[in-house]
This record gives sequence, structure tokens and C-alpha cells, in this order.
Amino acid sequence: MKKALKVIGIILSVFLVIALFVYFFVLQYPNLKKNPTVGKWYRVTISEMKASEGGKYRAFFKKGSGNKVMVYFAGGGVSINEDTARDDTYNTTEIFIDMLANITMNMGGLASDVDGSPFENWSIILFPYATGDFHAGTGEFHYIDRDGKEKILYRNGYVNYTQTLQKIMELACLKEPEAVVVTGYSAGGFAAALLSDDIFTNYFPNAASKNVLVDASLLLHDDWHAIATDIWQTPKEISDKLTDNNLILDCLTALRKKYGNDIHLLFDCSTRDGDLAKVQNYFDTGVMDVTEKEADIYQQILRDSIPQFQEIDVSLFIWDGMPWYDDPRNMTAHTIIATPAVWVPFDEQKQSVSGWLVDAINSNLKDYGLDLVDKQY
Repeated sequence: MKKALKVIGIILSVFLVIALFVYFFVLQYPNLKKNPTVGKWYRVTISEMKASEGGKYRAFFKKGSGNKVMVYFAGGGVSINEDTARDDTYNTTEIFIDMLANITMNMGGLASDVDGSPFENWSIILFPYATGDFHAGTGEFHYIDRDGKEKILYRNGYVNYTQTLQKIMELACLKEPEAVVVTGYSAGGFAAALLSDDIFTNYFPNAASKNVLVDASLLLHDDWHAIATDIWQTPKEISDKLTDNNLILDCLTALRKKYGNDIHLLFDCSTRDGDLAKVQNYFDTGVMDVTEKEADIYQQILRDSIPQFQEIDVSLFIWDGMPWYDDPRNMTAHTIIATPAVWVPFDEQKQSVSGWLVDAINSNLKDYGLDLVDKQY
């Protein structure tokens, strides 16, 4: 009997593994149609849309029962030169069919179908990341790979984004939403900052509540404008906003100048973000590695940025308490909005990131956790 139960257990385990593999790596959503069913996910793909290696790119859409829209950009690193074009870990190679979208939509964050979510009745437009250009490029980057072969990395993020929005606006009747949130994590947070003006100008100009939430996206680089212009071929009206070494500050400053108090600007980050500290070290030294020293440097960058954000009335949520991949070196987690932790109040702040966002949508903007940037770790 025990042997039979063991065999049954093994069989069930195998089926479970197969089911999970199919769910995350193979499952494909139906193509978006006219008047889509409320609450159902669809994929959006057009011939002009492509991933970094030239294959098909897919965005995703769910029509909500309410009159509110979330535009959500997924993250996955950045490619700024030939060296990072060769780096497979920064989404410069294609991914399994719909894998990233499946994970992002089902891991329990803002875009997930979570019971009781304040966003469960919202329409959601979700952009997986597969171009290395903060979703903002239009060009082709020619380089030599590690085997000495000539290759092209398609910086097609902005094309993918515009084709998706145009298709959704055509088929899904999203005219005149009362509230719009543009958000993203990591590289997607940079995309939210870069593309929000385009979104509000060209697609949702009359939204009564305009909101931009940048999650875990803060990196300093003296050549952001050149990278956007020469490497990604970002549209000029976007790249022209990049005048200093802080891309997020440049973009949010431009939004504040254009929209005044008619837009809610939000930024969240952990104090010693291990991934951002690692990339910042690469920008500074050319070494893609991180120690506690680099985490110290990143914490100082965050500390210095806070008064700059406050000057343009950005609502801030600084947090810690979650380790960087269980790393013991006093580094903190990278991003929160794609995880279930987004719903959980932090002990010190007595507030969750999702609660902070909901309050901001209703014009109740507050700062949380600013004292953490002075904490000794």
C-alpha cells in the first residue's frame, strides 16, 4: 500500500511539474478582438512588433468592468552598449512563449488577479520586456557577439508600445477613463517615467486622475541622452527630456512642469537595492558585481535624490526589511509591485505600497520611510 501511494505521489508530482511548465512557458492567450470579454486576458501582436532578436513580441490586455486603466511595464535590465548587448541576463534574447507575461500576471502583484485588489475592475495593459531599451527604442543595434558573429539587437520597445496602444484603443473602447496609472518595475519603472507624457498626451489626455508610479528605478549615468539617442534611437521628444545624469528625475521634472498639480508622481525603492547597486557599479567601473561597498554607494545616491524628488513634489515610499535574494551582505530587495509584498503594510511605515498608491489616486499623497536612508546597516 505504501509503495502504491508512493508511486501515485510520484505520478501526481510529475503531472504537477508538467502543468506548471505548460502554465508558465507554453500557455498562450487568445488574440485581442473587438469588444473583448471583461475580465479575460488577451495578447496583442502586430507585424511591426518584435523582440530583440527579431521574433514576435506580444503585449497583453485585460478589459475591466470599471472605467479605469493601468499601463504596466515589466522590467528586466538594460542594454547600453556592445558589452551589455551580449549579456543574455538582461532580456536581450527572446524568451519562451508568453513566459514573462504569465509570471508577471500571476505572481501576486499589482497586475495579478488578486481577490479584493482595488484594481480588480481596472483595465490592464501589460508590456513584457524583451528589448533592453527601457521600452523606448525604435532602432537596430549592430554588434559582434561572443563567437565573433555579426548580430542585430532590435531596440523596438517604443514601436511595440505604440502599436499595442493603438490596437487596444481601436478594439477595446478605452476612451475617457476617469483614472489612469502608468507604472512599472525596474526597467519598466524607467519606461513609466519616459513614456507617461506620451501616454497622457496621445491616449488618455482627459483622465481626471493621472498617476505615475516608478518602482525601483534609479540609476545615474552621464550619457543617458546619448544612449537614448544613439543606442536606442528613442523619439526626440522623449530623449530631449534627458539633460542630466538622473533619468528619472529628468522625466518626472518634465511631467511636473507640463501637468502641474494635475498629475500625481510617485517613486518607491528599497534602501540598498542589490540589483540597482550592481548595475550602478557597472556604470561607474565597468564591473557587473556588487559588495556592501556598492550598496553603501547606492544608499547615498538614494539619500541625495530624495530632496531633489521632494522639490518637484514626488510622493516617496522608501522601504527595507526584505533581503536581496537571501544575500547576507546587507542588501535589500529589488522591486515590489510585481510581488505579493505590494499588499502588505510595512511595520515602520504602517502602510503598504498598494495602499499608498490608492491614496495617491484619490489625491491623498504622503511620504513614507524617508528616515531609512540614514539607517546604518
